[in-house]
Amino acid sequence: MGLTRSQARRLLILESLPQALLAAAGGILTGWATIHLLSPGIDLTTIALSTSPATPGAAELRTSPTSLALPATLVVLVTVGVAGVQAWWSGRRGSVTELRAGDAR
Repeated sequence: MGLTRSQARRLLILESLPQALLAAAGGILTGWATIHLLSPGIDLTTIALSTSPATPGAAELRTSPTSLALPATLVVLVTVGVAGVQAWWSGRRGSVTELRAGDAR
């Protein structure tokens, strides 16, 4: 395609970013919505506390920004890492020899 190796790597990584960012945003939104929709109907006091709680509502189901952002960040990092490895591997194979028509191997 007329790209240098570094340009081809960047192109492969940039092509994978939109899907990864959408997946990360969808995961955060789904996790947040699940917690907020289920929290009124789930009582965690029997699971979290062996004795009766001193204050009502001591064991609530709440969202944590870290627990939502960490998996989303890992999705993006794994996707970019896989795209980088794919770009490195395809650069090693040498597409110049594959593009020559009529050469016998």
